[in-house]
Amino acid sequence: MVAFSSMIGNYYYGESNIQFITRSKSVMTGYRGLVLACAVLGAMGSVSVVWNLADITMGAMVLVNLIAILPLSVIAFRLLDDYLAQRRAGLDPVFTRDRVPGLKGVECWEPASVSDTEKATADAVR
Repeated sequence: MVAFSSMIGNYYYGESNIQFITRSKSVMTGYRGLVLACAVLGAMGSVSVVWNLADITMGAMVLVNLIAILPLSVIAFRLLDDYLAQRRAGLDPVFTRDRVPGLKGVECWEPASVSDTEKATADAVR
C-alpha cells in the first residue's frame, strides 16, 4: 500500500506541475505513457535495478528543487527582513506586495488601502 500510494502521489505531483507549465494534451499523454512504462518495467525489473533507478530519480528531483530554491531564497530573505522590521516597530506584521519593492508576479497580498496604512502608522505612533 505504501508503494502504491507513493506511486499515485508522485504521479499527481508530476501531472499538476506539467499542467502548470503547459496545457498541451500531447505532453500530458506522453507523461502518462512514460509513467505507465515505468510502472510496467518496474514490476518486471530486478529489485536492485529498480532501487538504483529510484535513487537516481530522487537525486534528480533534489537537484531540481535546490535550483528552484535558490532564486526563491532571495525573496524569502527580503520578506523576513520586512517581517522583522515590522516586529521591531511594534506592529503585528502584515504582508502586502507594495511593502517589498521589486517583488514581481505576486498574485496575492493585495496592497494595503490608504486607510489601512494610515491606521497602522497611527497605531505604531501610539
